Amino acid sequence: MPIKTGEQYRQSLRDGRKLYVDGRLVEDVTACPSMQGVIGTIAALYDDQHNPAYRDVLTYKSPTSGESVSKTYLDARTLDDLHGLAGCYHLRAMRTFGLMGRLTDFMSAFLVDTVIGLRAMGKPEAAARAQHIVELCRENDFQVTHALIDPQTDRSKLDAPSQAVQLVERRADGIVVSGCRTLSTLAAVSNECYVGPYYPRKPGEEKFALTFVIPMNTPGLSILCRESFHHGEGTFDRPLSARFDESDAILMFDKVFVPNERVIVDGDIAAYNAIMGTRPGFTSLQACTRSTMKLRFLVGMATAVARANGRDKTPRFQAAIGELTALVSIAEGIRSGIIVDAYRRVQAFDQGKMSISGDGISEAKAIGSPGNAAVNFFFPYANTKAVDVLRMAAGSGVLAMSEADYNHPDVAPLMDQWLIGPGVDAKRRLALMKLAWDMTGTEFGSRSGLYERLYSGDPEINAQRWFASPVTKDCEDLVHSLLAS
Repeated sequence: MPIKTGEQYRQSLRDGRKLYVDGRLVEDVTACPSMQGVIGTIAALYDDQHNPAYRDVLTYKSPTSGESVSKTYLDARTLDDLHGLAGCYHLRAMRTFGLMGRLTDFMSAFLVDTVIGLRAMGKPEAAARAQHIVELCRENDFQVTHALIDPQTDRSKLDAPSQAVQLVERRADGIVVSGCRTLSTLAAVSNECYVGPYYPRKPGEEKFALTFVIPMNTPGLSILCRESFHHGEGTFDRPLSARFDESDAILMFDKVFVPNERVIVDGDIAAYNAIMGTRPGFTSLQACTRSTMKLRFLVGMATAVARANGRDKTPRFQAAIGELTALVSIAEGIRSGIIVDAYRRVQAFDQGKMSISGDGISEAKAIGSPGNAAVNFFFPYANTKAVDVLRMAAGSGVLAMSEADYNHPDVAPLMDQWLIGPGVDAKRRLALMKLAWDMTGTEFGSRSGLYERLYSGDPEINAQRWFASPVTKDCEDLVHSLLAS
């Protein structure tokens, strides 16, 4: 089918999935009060694909059906294609202010990356199965999420815990799996879930080396959502929680059957481990585009709040917000660099190379992924810093009353007289403070900060991987070249 409408997306969620929210079995997620906001936000993104003002940016013609499909699945081979793909990511991130980190954009990019990476590493059968999944999701305009993390049984070691998703039975037409995967963001309102690698598997752990995609209503799959952060408040008092609470879930697999056509990797440890590292970088481009948009939104929020209480006139906050603005420009430069880097990697993979490198004369010999580095370190730093500046710019003003207070006939005149800012009336000032509180003080804001810090996994493990990269030795070689001269 071609691109869905928002209403078709809503209908697709009424599929009999086994979903638990706040201790209740939810038979129809579209009727769940705490999910109304996020479903409405995603539905609007589906409707955007039909908007003449956005359609060419968000869609392209399917290479198999000729129908209009989401451009997030574009297998970009040229610089023009990559700029078009980046434009699609940008618009979708702008429509959600960078606050939804696991929209299907991420998984579209991840799946296309997986196909290209598996081909490059000489795994044509797995690549073909992954391509089948790409086409299935693209042609049905599915909302796709993922579950990559094993349960936190014993974090002192990286071995696959016995509670992790694993093969329990092999059949002629597929496999049966049981176990648990955690932190499946957006699972409650997605159509499909990708289960795949994050931490590598070791020899002897073949039964844990599984990559597959299944519908969220698959028999034996239970979706256990974390507690809701939206409790029915309106968009004035909770402007972010009411719209963008993605929800996170733990997925329980109790003898879940996965048909062969839904399995990408089954016991091939080399393929399983290489999926995360061998890819052109569409995933990183999407992630950095989304993170840049969130940084822009945070800088804008800090600026608007500072203007609302006059702090924009003080050198301290001019400097603090000015530094954030500079970080936005750095982020945009990183995004531009990722486009060129992805193009080089696509070309290298087409030539049978597993990585890119320079000549050591006109550019460095060892070239790491700027996108991976940015999501590992730059964006967690930049977005955390922006939230800190916002928190200080707002000060105690975020401890504000509600819209209901303002609407009270006895209270509103007093607020209009005394709770104003430079050129800002009481209601707009209150709206800004409620926005700042939702970003810095509510459950939504706290989760958002944790999410950015751990967006690409454990920062210590990420740093250790960068230490082991060829870039480290390339840097060290500079020192030895000086001492040898």
